[in-house]
Amino acid sequence: MPLYELVCITKHHLTLTPIHSLMRTTTQLITQNGGVVRNLDFWGTRNLPQRMKVGRRRGGGGEGEGEFVGDYWTLRFDASPPLVNALNARLRLNPSVLRWTALRLGSKLEQVAGMGEEKTVSFEREMPGWMRGGAEVEEGVREAREWKDL
Repeated sequence: MPLYELVCITKHHLTLTPIHSLMRTTTQLITQNGGVVRNLDFWGTRNLPQRMKVGRRRGGGGEGEGEFVGDYWTLRFDASPPLVNALNARLRLNPSVLRWTALRLGSKLEQVAGMGEEKTVSFEREMPGWMRGGAEVEEGVREAREWKDL
């Protein structure tokens, strides 16, 4: 079964009970249909990058309505593609869900084995020599002029 990551933004409520209920029903849908939940992470309440409306088919979207704050959470799970389609259909019908996406991270162990490990990048190794300064700067300028003449 492929590994997926679901990122979900829901309407902010004064109590977290509706969010916990949605998380519980989502994880139950996955586990009852043969999937495996790997990680559930609540990111908290955050300001939305823009006002978001719930679609008209789901009971919202009138003039002047919209959400400025949302609750973010993620879920990593293994599931079959038909189960992910059923999960998308369930989230689409929920009036509390503002936005969601289910990303397929990989289907083979080699693809997902290193996920979660921090990777460091050393800019000294990846920058061309002329960007680091010193005598190599003049060489870089010369190389740039050669490219310009081509």
